Amino acid sequence: MGRKSSLPLGLVLVLLILSSLSPFVQAQEHESYVVDGRITVISLDAGTTYETTIEVEKDDFVILALDCVACIGTIVAENENTSGSSNLILQISNSGTVNISISSSQSETIRFALQYNFVDTHDTVRPSPQNDHPSSMVGMCTTPTECTNAPLDSLSSVINETKIIDALHTGIINTTADEYIVVDANIGDTLEWQWLNTPEEVTVQIYFQNSTDEQSFESTLSSNAGYNELNEEPVPVNWWIAPDYGRFIVRISSPVFPAPWIAHALIHTNIPSTPLIGLNLLDGVELLGHAATESVFDWNATTAIEVHSPLGEANIRVDQLLNGSWVIGTMHSMEQGESRTIYPYPGNIGGRIVVEQTPVFALQIRAITFSDNNAWMEAPSYRPADLESDNSSWPTVNLTTNGVGELTLAIHDTVDTYRFVVDGWEDSIHLVQFTITGNITGLEAQIWDIDQYTSEVLDTSVSSSSLESLKVSLKVGRGTHYLQIRHANATNVTNHNWGDDAESLMYTISPSYLLVDEGDEPWFPPSEDAVFWGGVARWVLGTSFLIPVLYLVIHLQRSRAYANEIFSKKARLDWYRRRLDSGEVNITTSQKDLVRALHAVAQLPWDDGVETWGQPVLSHRTESLDLAVWRVDQRMAKTEHAWPIVVGVHVIEGEWDLAAVRFDAPGGQAYSIQHVEPRFLFQGEEVFLDTLKQGNRMFLLVELEGNAPSVDIELNGRMNTIPFAARIPVTLVREEEE
Repeated sequence: MGRKSSLPLGLVLVLLILSSLSPFVQAQEHESYVVDGRITVISLDAGTTYETTIEVEKDDFVILALDCVACIGTIVAENENTSGSSNLILQISNSGTVNISISSSQSETIRFALQYNFVDTHDTVRPSPQNDHPSSMVGMCTTPTECTNAPLDSLSSVINETKIIDALHTGIINTTADEYIVVDANIGDTLEWQWLNTPEEVTVQIYFQNSTDEQSFESTLSSNAGYNELNEEPVPVNWWIAPDYGRFIVRISSPVFPAPWIAHALIHTNIPSTPLIGLNLLDGVELLGHAATESVFDWNATTAIEVHSPLGEANIRVDQLLNGSWVIGTMHSMEQGESRTIYPYPGNIGGRIVVEQTPVFALQIRAITFSDNNAWMEAPSYRPADLESDNSSWPTVNLTTNGVGELTLAIHDTVDTYRFVVDGWEDSIHLVQFTITGNITGLEAQIWDIDQYTSEVLDTSVSSSSLESLKVSLKVGRGTHYLQIRHANATNVTNHNWGDDAESLMYTISPSYLLVDEGDEPWFPPSEDAVFWGGVARWVLGTSFLIPVLYLVIHLQRSRAYANEIFSKKARLDWYRRRLDSGEVNITTSQKDLVRALHAVAQLPWDDGVETWGQPVLSHRTESLDLAVWRVDQRMAKTEHAWPIVVGVHVIEGEWDLAAVRFDAPGGQAYSIQHVEPRFLFQGEEVFLDTLKQGNRMFLLVELEGNAPSVDIELNGRMNTIPFAARIPVTLVREEEE
């Protein structure tokens, strides 16, 4: 409660004038944001002031709660003022404007909560169950996570008043009469009350009324005088569960008056079911809620369920689904920080966690597997009766990798039996050894060599023990054999009820394997059908392999015959010109025939190929290379306005690599190659031939685009790994008719 100012009005005005001369900036100039609709965070530089004004009615209270290091807050009204660094309370005698300011001697971030316009109209008479009384609106939390923040460190709800409306409640106790608030509720709903700011000591007591009766809850919630939520933790909070359809009656009292108060009031709706099916309980999940809930989850025979209540008490039980019916567990009252581990009954296929009569709970649920050798099954305590028995429920020990298992003493598991399989030939002999390490005190191991025809035990070996490990080895034949790890004194470690907490004995199995005798390699004579169809397959496959060769031979013969046909006609390029002039064939047909001829003529001897095309316009011969060039009718070009020419290349001796034919314009714009047949890579003015071996010959149709009147033609690359170039000494001139 604020103190009455003893300063005369004139001195107050002087103080206001002096404060106006001190450095400050308006509220909107500071970096500030609202955390939850009520608490504001501002950043102040040293020596600056945050200021704001509010309009307050007569007899109302203004409460300014501060959380800072070196700040001072001030509340100044017309006739009264107060200042301080924590919780400022001032009752206003006259309606009007109130100035709020916050300053700091150092740069810091400040949290503050400003509250005024207190509600002073609460009833002072408790209504009877039969009295039809209007109820107050409170905050509604319809899901457990709607009013919490992660990570969860408290059972109290965390309220964002911009999202959870109607949660904030205020009041002023002006007389010795208590105040009452009515809140409607359904059966199973939970009322949560949080004190936020109490300048004087206040207490809340809860009643519940249905249409005929009233009951009083024993638990109350008090808050000490001077409590401020920004400076003190934890928040005073309590919860009450509605036992029926009806309403809560909230009674607020104080030994001192006037006593302003600020609180949060919430209703958590009843959620009867919170399914956990489909969630990975091995990673752990949180089960949050109020009053009561049931959570069904997947549960198998090798997984225990750990329930931990880190933040408060909880009444829980765990039921198990057996043969289509629920086996009801025992209700247990968990203390804060307590953990319980529940093991499944044999044949269990599902589970259910039931929480009852717990106003608020936050449980951590985690699945813990106790399967043997990562097989998601519990190793049996005995060997199969014979070879006809299904042994799929015995975990397999791999002879090349380590395995892990445990004796789960909590469920009286004192024996684990594994199978291991040895591959080999008939009468082969194998030495296997298993080394058991870990918590092996009191353990022993045994191997059985099983006859694969009669299931009789041929031999057995029991482990020799040491302080660090157990070792057991045996020579066995091929097939399936068994390893057993057991506690030598089972009675001494199972003197507790089934399912009670007991430390498991964890161990690691490390196998070793050695082939002693490989035995007799089996041989099976082929059947008559296998011999017959094997022969058929060989003929079919052989014939299919010869088909590509036959196709290649036919293709070469046809190509060679076509080349001889062309050679017989001579001057092939002139022949194309005459046929086009006569209109005997169209251009497309002639172009296709020329492309085919380029491939065919390359198979003829060089001199015959040159004679086939006709007299070259240019030729150049050296000891190792022969080049020739022919003009082609421009109509044979596939590119419009291009200059087509045929270039022949014959490697007489040596080997070229990185070879390329270059078309160099000695004057004018450089030529650009547009098309090449046969299809070689080209770029700019070069056609790339790559590797040319001795005896190689080829004829290229090259289409050049450009306006230069002539072109020089050369072959460059590396001959016998030495850079080399051969240029035709005469320039090829582009004729006008071309």
